[in-house]
Amino acid sequence: MNREITIDGCNPSNWAAPEVFDSLLRGQVTAVNATTAIWENLDETTAEFDEWDSRFTEQSDKILRVLTTEDILSAYETGHCGIILGWQNLSPIEDDIDNLDSFHTRGLRIAQLVYNLRNRVAGGCYDAHDEGLSSFGVSAVKKLNELGILIDLSHVGDRSSLETIELSAQPVAFTHIQLRDFLESPRNKPKDLIRALVDKGGMVGANAYPAFLPGGFEATIVEYPDGLEQLVELAGIEHVNIATDLCESQTWDFWNSLGKMHPPDIVFEALLPSLEPATRGLESNSDVYRIVQELNNRGYATGDIWKIMGGNWMSLFREVWCV
Repeated sequence: MNREITIDGCNPSNWAAPEVFDSLLRGQVTAVNATTAIWENLDETTAEFDEWDSRFTEQSDKILRVLTTEDILSAYETGHCGIILGWQNLSPIEDDIDNLDSFHTRGLRIAQLVYNLRNRVAGGCYDAHDEGLSSFGVSAVKKLNELGILIDLSHVGDRSSLETIELSAQPVAFTHIQLRDFLESPRNKPKDLIRALVDKGGMVGANAYPAFLPGGFEATIVEYPDGLEQLVELAGIEHVNIATDLCESQTWDFWNSLGKMHPPDIVFEALLPSLEPATRGLESNSDVYRIVQELNNRGYATGDIWKIMGGNWMSLFREVWCV
């Protein structure tokens, strides 16, 4: 099967590790939503964008900055991996929505409203009570629409997600989730919420992170398409994509930073089997091409496979990005 565009809907690998870019190229990944902020503040995220400026120069033979879908096409044609700078939280803007302007200029193209727990903007999926969008959050959604930054709701609470879907003038995304019926978890989404998102043109990325698959940390790549197929049945072939949520070359510092805002009983070192937990057979970015093989084994038509692998993300990016 000839290779076409492959886009990973969310990837929080260790971008300071140069081997990750080699791995992406071996996995035939055309572009990736690269997590550049989770809990970071304005200064920390500015420093991270400075690091990316250096990476784009130093690794110019492997990666390129994605500002438009034309850049993704360029990455495909030249054998690079396109880097879409994305956030998993709006913490970097602190209390000034206009801070989004400078980050958009520097390449921010995907932004999640909140990571797991309530911030100034909205409620998180692990909050005991999701009170929905704040007034600040309503303004943030409108600003993201104005700039053409894709809104991500993967870690956002159900009520806040629905309010965002209804408010947003543009389609939004669950970049890395599974269906809650597939595995009961606050991080997976209920059917009615996915239907609401799709009804307004939104997209869903089927998450390959093992904690959100029925097999847990024993899950294999054969199980991953089970959840993907349920999403296709619910949302339609035009609205489902891949998202690895891979954590290649990560460190305990990364995992400890994720847990710092969570309840003290959540200790990642006790919960995780390794620094790089992954679905077996999809342990690194170099394995992403294997998803094509799994879908082919299940009888998916070639055109439908490449919609799932990247074509659907391209359609959404063309509609939302205003550059």
